[in-house]
Amino acid sequence: MDPTLRAVLAVSMRWIHITSVVTLIGGFIFARFALAPALATLNEPRLGKKVVENFRPLLYTVLVTVIGSGLYNYLNKPSYPPHYHMWIGIKFLFALHIFAVAVLYSIKDADEGKRNRWLSGMIASGLIIIAISAYLRFISLK
Repeated sequence: MDPTLRAVLAVSMRWIHITSVVTLIGGFIFARFALAPALATLNEPRLGKKVVENFRPLLYTVLVTVIGSGLYNYLNKPSYPPHYHMWIGIKFLFALHIFAVAVLYSIKDADEGKRNRWLSGMIASGLIIIAISAYLRFISLK
């Protein structure tokens, strides 16, 4: 493959991955700490369901782009430092938690209390993933 094309593809996939993760985790943080309290004061359960219904297409799109770009980035990494696979495995398990709970979150008839607990768990997992990613980047640059 042409080196310029390879570089453009690598940067594009990294950008897609980071943008998708920011959208996903940022959306969960907004939903948990801004939207959920506001919806609780309105006492209108249909509004919360409508918000989730509107978020669902973006959520599934972002999940697909995170998986696709993450897989591309992992498979095209030129070398792996010691302990990289262990940490990427741990990161992958947290990502599976987020993906599974995100699908549950997008169910139309889920209880709002459950949704808030799910959001809290997804946020915690997402922040842990970001910390692991920063560490993986650090050990890759050594």
